[in-house]
Amino acid sequence: METPAPIRLKDALALLEGGAPVSVRFVTCDRRRHTGGEFRELKAARLGSGKRQAAEKLAPLPTGEKTPARLTKSPAHFANATRNLVDTTTGNLVKVHIYLLVAVAGRKVII
Repeated sequence: METPAPIRLKDALALLEGGAPVSVRFVTCDRRRHTGGEFRELKAARLGSGKRQAAEKLAPLPTGEKTPARLTKSPAHFANATRNLVDTTTGNLVKVHIYLLVAVAGRKVII
């Protein structure tokens, strides 16, 4: 079995914006709390809007769970090089630093 060809970061982001869910693997990092360094994988993810309502349309919350509070400030994704990914299997929003993406759609991400 051959390894798929690498994908450029620009093309990986375009693939995520396409709307079709793809698998994503990334590394966690939180410099403020000095945590991270763990690999996480989302089996089916796409770029999210950052609003809980959009995530609920993709995968509604189980009955009895309350929705979290809304975002109160702009996340400045482009200034911080982050994106919100929606895990379409669970409906959870995950903030990912784009330079910590390891693989998108099974292809290694290169800068």
